Amino acid sequence: MLDIVLFRSGPAVCGIEARHVGTSRLCVAGDEAPATIESVLGLAPVRPRAPVRLALRAAGGMREVLADGPLELLRVEVTDIVPLPPLIEAMKRSTTLKGLAVAGDRVLALFGPADGGAGF
Repeated sequence: MLDIVLFRSGPAVCGIEARHVGTSRLCVAGDEAPATIESVLGLAPVRPRAPVRLALRAAGGMREVLADGPLELLRVEVTDIVPLPPLIEAMKRSTTLKGLAVAGDRVLALFGPADGGAGF
């Protein structure tokens, strides 16, 4: 089993392995806005509808980003995770997009550190 933290990026449901996530909290008025999760993951920008601050593991510690909530913790069977199809792998614009998972009736885009380990 693998624990995945789910978040939204526009209409897409995305996930990051929970071991790469530290904390989360709701954004409050007056907060200085950190980078968006889309800018960190190399995705097209979207306007968050329900922004939360999400701390991701980075090479030098933790890095806060804005993500679109609500967040959800999902336990996924390793057998439900598949590599990207060759055409998507060849055309992907994000070095952090690692694979797909099927969880019930949802298909999730799974992201991980671009370098394969140190962090986002």
